[in-house]
Amino acid sequence: MKVSEYLRGEFYILDLKAQNKDETVREIADSLSTSKKILNTEKFISDVLERESLGSTGIGNSVAIPHARTQAVKGFVIGFGRSRTGVDFNALDGQKVNLVFLMGADPAELNLYLRILAELSKLLMNKSFREALILAQDAVEVINTVKKFEGA
Repeated sequence: MKVSEYLRGEFYILDLKAQNKDETVREIADSLSTSKKILNTEKFISDVLERESLGSTGIGNSVAIPHARTQAVKGFVIGFGRSRTGVDFNALDGQKVNLVFLMGADPAELNLYLRILAELSKLLMNKSFREALILAQDAVEVINTVKKFEGA
């Protein structure tokens, strides 16, 4: 199971305008709304923010992985956003977040959801991977970076 199998360049925002966690989730979710996988964008956003209220998905090292299992998603979907200035995500390390992967899955996709979350978390622990994502010039480069580090 590879993260890169689920990545689509049209769901990437390489210069997030959002200034806070809620705006960040909304901005990336709005880009995902063009996907046939998002059945209800507002419910998806609400469910992600509800999950976020249980504990921050800002995992440290300038990374957040907001996510939710929700009826508002058909199957599985993932989007990516990068903030040049950083967003306060109440991250575990207290630092602002620059890299955000937003994930959603319908409840029937629990195994896939957990496996992708685990794989993505493992990749994001690698400092070189995070640095490459910060420097990526476009969505193709982001996807190629993920593929490169998955194969490493």
